[in-house]
Amino acid sequence: MNDLTPSFERETGQVILDGLSAGVAGEAPLIPVPGLDLAFDRADGRLVRVVVDTTATDGCISAGAQTAATLRNAMLSKLFGAHAPSAIANPAGAPALSPNPEFADPLSSLARLDAARATSPVPPGSPWWAAEAAELAARAGLSTRAGTEARRALAKLLGQLDGSNGAALPEPAIQAALAVAALTAADEPVAAARLRDAMRGHPRVLPPVSEFDVAAEVESLEKDRVRLGSLHWMFDPDLVPEGLFRPGLSPYSDLSVSNESADGAVVVEAVLAPGADCGALDRCLARLVDPDVRRVLAQAAFAKTAPDRVQANLKLPFPLDELPESWIEVVQDKLWPVRSAKGHRIRRALRWADAALRAERAPAGLAPHSRPEDWTVLAAAAWDRCRHDWEAAGDADRAGQAARRRAAIETTQQGPVYLAETFGR
Repeated sequence: MNDLTPSFERETGQVILDGLSAGVAGEAPLIPVPGLDLAFDRADGRLVRVVVDTTATDGCISAGAQTAATLRNAMLSKLFGAHAPSAIANPAGAPALSPNPEFADPLSSLARLDAARATSPVPPGSPWWAAEAAELAARAGLSTRAGTEARRALAKLLGQLDGSNGAALPEPAIQAALAVAALTAADEPVAAARLRDAMRGHPRVLPPVSEFDVAAEVESLEKDRVRLGSLHWMFDPDLVPEGLFRPGLSPYSDLSVSNESADGAVVVEAVLAPGADCGALDRCLARLVDPDVRRVLAQAAFAKTAPDRVQANLKLPFPLDELPESWIEVVQDKLWPVRSAKGHRIRRALRWADAALRAERAPAGLAPHSRPEDWTVLAAAAWDRCRHDWEAAGDADRAGQAARRRAAIETTQQGPVYLAETFGR
């Protein structure tokens, strides 16, 4: 049973429903309505925590706050049953609540899609992310989110459909496109009708534009680990503008790092996402930090070296081998505090888990010429490095979970295969 126990946090005025903590891959958050925060386990999808903001539910409150409270209560009733609002109103001694899978599952799927969207090599602006999110949001009763995502997807989906040379659309893609057409029919009837008509017969989509070499990725992991020693790097999508950089297949290919320049500088290269807002690039810095003393050792702005590539050159104040551990990170705020070594390890462990889960799915659109066994090797390598980072962070439990995922990789059932990564665009 996936039971969550309510408790009241007086300092914040929130009721928190806690279940078992998220595992090796961390949490996938979702805010279905204002004042209600959900967190799901990224690996298995179970609901691990619910936070309900109750600060405006007592006394004389505005009409807007009353509406928000009504929406929260309706959502809680769907998620846990009709008795949930009373349990939230009186959490002391209230029984544990168990989510209704019929309603929790689409919310979980939407939260995990959002998390995958943020770190995928396929840009978040792909219409297939939006189409899949629209369908899931509609199933979960999130009409506003469903309509927003559907409108975002409509025109771009029509632009990707190809009548002759593309690959045949699988049934899940057809259903997502039809959901977009239904959700946009009232506001954009002509375009919605075109999309609906295109789904008849044998619709096809243009070939993928994203292509990686999975075997080369695995080979580079081993070379970089030996060559760069105590120099580490971490690309955290939460620290940069959305849709600016294109993540790689793993933390090592998120950034290209070299310490072989003539003047001893560290060269950091990143790949821009298609259609990236280069104005946002001016706010971003690559920086070298010493996590032991939480200090920035060097930082530099990025400059374009190719239409889709940018580079920063970090001038070192002293040789890197004088430090037991140093990290390169990319931030959009030069005043962003430096994480501890443990904090860096935790964030990278989660990114390794994200890469491992993606490799287990073997998304055809990202590397159409790579073999399934290449993806399996990458997943194994990612779980190994995930385990190592959790161990370095002092979390033996999650390190053990990563080791078990690694041991069972040949028999592990694949997770959701997202449409945007299926088509690579």
